[in-house]
Amino acid sequence: MKRFMDDNRLMYIVMAATVLLVLSIMIGFSVSLDQDKSGSDEAGGEEGSYSYHVAMVGGDPSDVFWESLYEEARTAGAKVGIYAEDFGAALNEDYSTSELVRMAIDSRVDGIVIETDATEDIESLISQAEQAGIPVVTLMEDVPDSGRISYVGANDYTLGEMYGQEVLKAVEKDGASVDVLVPVNEEESSPSFIYTGISETVAQTSRDISVSTVRTGEDREFVSEERVRGILLDEENRPDVLVCLNVVDTISAYQCVRDYNLVGKVKIIGYYSSPEILEGIQKGVIQSTIMVNAQEAGRLCMEAMEEYLSQRYTSEYFPVSVELINEKNVEDYIQEESGE
Repeated sequence: MKRFMDDNRLMYIVMAATVLLVLSIMIGFSVSLDQDKSGSDEAGGEEGSYSYHVAMVGGDPSDVFWESLYEEARTAGAKVGIYAEDFGAALNEDYSTSELVRMAIDSRVDGIVIETDATEDIESLISQAEQAGIPVVTLMEDVPDSGRISYVGANDYTLGEMYGQEVLKAVEKDGASVDVLVPVNEEESSPSFIYTGISETVAQTSRDISVSTVRTGEDREFVSEERVRGILLDEENRPDVLVCLNVVDTISAYQCVRDYNLVGKVKIIGYYSSPEILEGIQKGVIQSTIMVNAQEAGRLCMEAMEEYLSQRYTSEYFPVSVELINEKNVEDYIQEESGE
């Protein structure tokens, strides 16, 4: 009997300890969530609760451009009462941009920022968000007829003209070929205004230069590297110049040109800035890179969203500044990256 009572007592102790453990975990999670939503995080947010929840959708978390943009948006949003969430980043499965936008709409967030290519699916989803009273800001790629409230990004045609000027500097002979790596899938539309800016800038000269696009598929490192390797190892159709329109393709092109001893045979014009890209310019493997100011884009997204949420009005277009990095100023950027 005594043994039975001891066993019961032990069972009650174990059950009580289990309940206390579960409660402590729940309380800890609640406190952690409150801190995350308090605006007093390491991103520099100010004290006070958030008024709005904005989902940021479409960026690859491993992309340094998106990482820099999101961190700045999170900091800027916290200062004006907006909780900017990298929507889907914490999920175990990979979801498409369209699926994440649907989830954001179903979650009844206060606003959505989308970095994506203009497709019929995305255009329809933005319209659905508008009908649900959820304002949408498009980022880097505009969808003007969708009901979005504002577009934040560089002028694509001007960007194309900058790329075109760099192509003309890189091409040393007539009959040269240029491949523009477009980071979209077959069902997605290409950034036509950038390509138009490149081709029209090149066409204004009397030089014989052919310009064509090559789709590199999803914005993932492995897919990009495989496609770029295939382009460079095709000796018969190998281009003289590779123009890259995202960070992943730029780094893939740099690594492949270096690994296959094609330095000097294929010129690279890149996109944005990273330690690898700056190293490539410093070593003369990458001719130049065109850097869209990611931090400025992040701040402007939150500015557009805060204006609309508080006043129900905002500017239709927020231009983002663009800079050219080449051998003349690369050391300045390397020092800036290192914090010296």
